[in-house]
Amino acid sequence: MKKLLCAALLALCCSAAQAAGIDFDPETVSGPSVEKICMVIVANADSQVLAAEKGEIDVLSDIARPSDINRLSASPRLDMSLARGFHAFFLLMNNQTPPLNDPAVRRAAAMSTDRNSMVRNIYQGYCEPINSWLPPVSPWASAEGTRNIFDRAAARELLLSAGYRFNYAGRLLMPDGSPVPAVKLLAPLARVAPTTAEMAEQIAASLNASGFDVEVEPMDFSAMIARLDRKDYSLAVLAWSMGRNPDSLYSFYHSSMDVPGGYNMTGIHDASLDAALERLRYAPDKESAEKASAEAQRLLAELVPSVPIYSRFSVAAFSNQWKNVISTEKITADNMWTLMRAVPREGPMRPLTMALAEEPRSLNPFTASSAYSWQVLGQVYEGLIGTNPLTLEDMPGLAESWNVAVEGAGKDAHTALTFRLRPGLKWNDGSPLTANDLKATIDFLKKNQIPRFYDAVKNVAAAEALDERELKVTMTGVSYWYLDNVAGLPYMPERVLKGVSDWQNWDPLGSGGPSALVGAGPFALEEYRPGEYVMMTRNPHYWRLSLKEAKAR
Repeated sequence: MKKLLCAALLALCCSAAQAAGIDFDPETVSGPSVEKICMVIVANADSQVLAAEKGEIDVLSDIARPSDINRLSASPRLDMSLARGFHAFFLLMNNQTPPLNDPAVRRAAAMSTDRNSMVRNIYQGYCEPINSWLPPVSPWASAEGTRNIFDRAAARELLLSAGYRFNYAGRLLMPDGSPVPAVKLLAPLARVAPTTAEMAEQIAASLNASGFDVEVEPMDFSAMIARLDRKDYSLAVLAWSMGRNPDSLYSFYHSSMDVPGGYNMTGIHDASLDAALERLRYAPDKESAEKASAEAQRLLAELVPSVPIYSRFSVAAFSNQWKNVISTEKITADNMWTLMRAVPREGPMRPLTMALAEEPRSLNPFTASSAYSWQVLGQVYEGLIGTNPLTLEDMPGLAESWNVAVEGAGKDAHTALTFRLRPGLKWNDGSPLTANDLKATIDFLKKNQIPRFYDAVKNVAAAEALDERELKVTMTGVSYWYLDNVAGLPYMPERVLKGVSDWQNWDPLGSGGPSALVGAGPFALEEYRPGEYVMMTRNPHYWRLSLKEAKAR
C-alpha cells in the first residue's frame, strides 16, 4: 500500500490507482484466515497512536486528527489507506424546542456556521465541508451540496425579518423582546473523540458570534445517545455513515420515525417533507426515486432540521507485518475483505489486534446504537446480500440468488422478494440456518416495532418460508428500496428469538454468555472484559470457509 505522506487528495489518487491493480474476486474470497480478533479498548486518542507505533495493535481505524495521520504515515511499521466514504457530520437541532422550532432560526444557524474555516483549521484537507444531507460522494447528493452558505450578515437579516431582535450586546432576542434561551451543545468527551469535541467548541463559538448563547456540554457518548433518543437536548453533534441509498433520509427526517430510539432525533414534523420522503421511500423505479430525492433535499434545505457540517475521508493504519491487506478508493484497509484474507507476513498465525475507541457497552442487537457496539456485532451478523467493494453493487451474501417482482395491479400492486439461501448454511453454534429463522427474525422485529429496524420491516405484509432454503417476503405497496431494507437485517435463529421476552432489556451476555449472540457472520464473540478487550473467534461454520475447502480440493 502507498504511504499517506502529504495531502489527503494525493493519497486518494494513489488509493484509486492501487484499486485498479487489485486481483481478487469478492464473490470467491474464502476465509476468514484470521483465527482471532482482539479488539483492545483504548479510549485515549494519543494512546491509540502510540500503541499503533509500538506495534501493540495492528489496526487503527477512523483516524481523524491530521497530526495523527501525519505522524503514523512516518512509521516504518504501518501502511496507511484513505477512502472517500459516506461519512457525514451534523449539528443536530431539537426542532421541538423554542426557538429551534422556527425554521428561520435553524436556517440562520446554518448560515452562521463557518464550516469551511472549521474544516480547514481542524482537518487540514482530510475532509470536505458540505451543505447537503447526503455526502458528496453519493450519486444522489444535491448539486448544492458543497456550496458555501456561511453569511453572518444574511443570517442577521433573516432573523430580523422573522421578528427577532438583538440587544445592545449583540445577543439574540425573541420577537416578544425576551432573551433567546441559552442552550447546551452536547458533544462526546475530548479524550474519546478529540476532533469532534474541538469541532463542537468551534460550532458554539461560530453561533455565539452571531448572537446565539451556546455552551458545549461534554459527556459520555452512550449517555449522549440516550439523551438524543429522549429528545432531551437542544443542540448536539453527531456523525453518521449514510450508506449507499438516499432512502435513509426517510429514516432520519420522516415524522413517523420520531419515536424513542428512532433515527429522527431532530423531531422534525412537516407534511410536505413527509410527502416527498414517502414518494422517495415508495418509489417504484430509479427515475421516480431521483425526482423524489431531489424534492426531499430541496425541502430539507428550506426546513434545515439539522446543519450539515462536513464529510470526512476514512483513514486507517494497518501493520505491514500482515499481508493480503486490501484497500480501494472506496474502502480503507480495515474491512471485512482484509479480515477474510490477511495472514502474518512471517511466522505462525496470531490474533489480529484492533483498537476499539470506546466500550461497546450494550451488545443487545435490538437496542445497540453506537458504532462501537456494532464494530463487535457487525462481525457476528451477516445479511442476505452483500456489497461488492469494487463496484458498490449488490452481490450474494447468505442468499446465493434473489428475485424482485411486482405482483398484482393498480392499488393492489406490491413488491415480492424471494431469496434462495446457499446450501448447508449454519449458525455460529453449528445449528442449521433455515428460511424459518429468517421469517422469525422479520416477524419478531415487526411485532415488537423495534425502532432501530422498524423502518425496514414495517411494510412487510407477510414473510413465508417456502422451504428450508427459500424465503418469500411480500410487501405492502411497491418500492425500489425494499430489497436492501430486508436483505440487510441482522438475522438470528428462531430459538434465540423465542427466548427473548423483553427485547429492550435483553442482555445476551447475562443470559448464557457470549454463546447467546448467535449469528452467521465471520466471527463469534468469545469474551468481553469491560475496560480491557473484546475477543472474537473465527466462526468455524462461516460459509466462506467452505470456499477455501473447495479451492483446496
